[in-house]
Amino acid sequence: MVGEQIMRKVKVEGGNLKFSAAHFITFGGKCERLHGHNYGVLVEIEGDLNADSIVLDFTLLKRFTREICQKLNHRFLLPMRNPHLELIERSDEWELHFQGRRYIFPRSDVVELPIDNSSAERLAEYICGELCSLLEQEGVSLARLHTLMVGVEEAPTQMAYYKIALNTMA
Repeated sequence: MVGEQIMRKVKVEGGNLKFSAAHFITFGGKCERLHGHNYGVLVEIEGDLNADSIVLDFTLLKRFTREICQKLNHRFLLPMRNPHLELIERSDEWELHFQGRRYIFPRSDVVELPIDNSSAERLAEYICGELCSLLEQEGVSLARLHTLMVGVEEAPTQMAYYKIALNTMA
């Protein structure tokens, strides 16, 4: 099969690849009510086989994804780059303002995220970036991996995806 390109993919989802968190998003000059989700996370990596005939060790991929989920679990997701929120940082709490609304959260209940909104789309992008960092720290060569896709499910009927080309990062 000369010239045929073979695509291989590994996927992890379900089980303990999930987190429960509170958030709200701003859009159209409005701010949602504070609420929470039981998020599910899906990860797919496409790439070439390594010397051991695997794309990536499932155990490693699940462990890293689970670590990220644990960091987000039972927290308020604070989008640090949201231009519509006024953020006041104190030693033991975060105070947030949006128009006439005011929220105060204990720091221990907050995870500070480098995103502009805590939408499922941005959470998928954040998790994708964290996975890339963890893979590189582990010494996994991104050169033979083609794409990484992360899906974040807010409810059984709604999931947002973020996909990045990896071999351009190596």
